[in-house]
Amino acid sequence: MPDSNHSFATTQWTLIWKAASDDSKYARPALEEIMRRYWLPLYSSGRRQGLSNQDSEDATQEFLSGMINGKLLDSADPTKGRFRTYLLTAWKRFLIDHYRKQNSERRGGGTVTLALNFEAGEQHWLALQSREPDPDRMFMRSWASSLLEEAKNRLRIDYTRRNRQTLFEVLQPLLTQSPSASEYSQLGSQLNTSASTVKVALHRLRTRFGTLLREVIAETVDDPTDIDREINELLHLLR
Repeated sequence: MPDSNHSFATTQWTLIWKAASDDSKYARPALEEIMRRYWLPLYSSGRRQGLSNQDSEDATQEFLSGMINGKLLDSADPTKGRFRTYLLTAWKRFLIDHYRKQNSERRGGGTVTLALNFEAGEQHWLALQSREPDPDRMFMRSWASSLLEEAKNRLRIDYTRRNRQTLFEVLQPLLTQSPSASEYSQLGSQLNTSASTVKVALHRLRTRFGTLLREVIAETVDDPTDIDREINELLHLLR
């Protein structure tokens, strides 16, 4: 089983195609790992399109199972754009042509069921739904939010391993905003250190976060030169 902290050695499309046609013990888990990155956008988009939370949960599981089993990858073409764009198109087609026609009919055997926290998914949807009425933009905003959270989780693990979890928990709300001089002093008192030390610590935290975000983005693109463009698009979606 691959290390859960392993950065994919191949590009995302390459890995997806390999996993779809390869029954090795490594290919399928790698594809499952990719699919886990997209379940929140799929669930949120389904809710935005009017599915109940239970129907959106069932649809998400069935769609991901089809992807992992290769059944929904037959028409995929890596030369025609980014994987998330293909995934959104395939998801909308799935909801129209397959899931809704079944009228919530229960699935048969051979389905891969992922262990996903749909309670957290519902909270994620509720936080986004009042701000984004369009299902497609809901998918993209949720995708962007998921990647930021993944980078933040890697940052948390990194700081915890270095016994700096308290520093992370205190400073992580400031990853995307700059505190005032008085706030630096308050943070220094909270951390039992000086305001200048807090400034240095926050700078290092943000630098490490930026590095980890680039790593996460690198796992979703085929061309490394697209990383900066993807980051700019991600930030634009979240504004």
